[in-house]
Amino acid sequence: MFLRSLRSLTDDELMQRVSSKDDDRAYNELYHRHARRLMGFFFRQLGGDEALAADLTQDAFMRIWMAREKFAGTSFRTWLLTIAYNLAKNHFRHSEHHRQYEQFIMQNQEEITESNIFQQLEDEAFDQALKQELETMSQEGRLLFSLRFEEELTIPQIALVMTLPEGTVKSRLHTLTQTLKQKLNQDDNLRR
Repeated sequence: MFLRSLRSLTDDELMQRVSSKDDDRAYNELYHRHARRLMGFFFRQLGGDEALAADLTQDAFMRIWMAREKFAGTSFRTWLLTIAYNLAKNHFRHSEHHRQYEQFIMQNQEEITESNIFQQLEDEAFDQALKQELETMSQEGRLLFSLRFEEELTIPQIALVMTLPEGTVKSRLHTLTQTLKQKLNQDDNLRR
């Protein structure tokens, strides 16, 4: 009966129990709800390294437990993805992808416009071309893509996760989508 009542609580209510009462059962419920998806996030970002994805998932949940008293009642999911984003970003900074990370950060800022290139995601050939382009993209670009189009975070949520101004997120998304659009259009023209 107790487990049933935990399952009926929202993530934010569970986290409140963890932060105010050190409730390890509520913490375990959060882990079971989010660990698999979080590991998938890390797996995609780290080029399919399952062991590293598992390690960073454990690190993320350890950080949640260690910082449980700092949970400010904001969205648990946003807080979790902020922690995950920072772990991935730190990994990239200390890896051979450091140069790519720096280049992405220094890209020119452009005005944001919505792009409709992602309407074609149902097309299998487009999916394959997109996957190939993402594999050649910087780690930071893949993270941004994942937060917006796979995790479906809003621009304000991404700004919180990445600790960037909303305008910066918008301009980077614009640059990212324009680059993908151009490359995917070239691939499409080559296939014809």
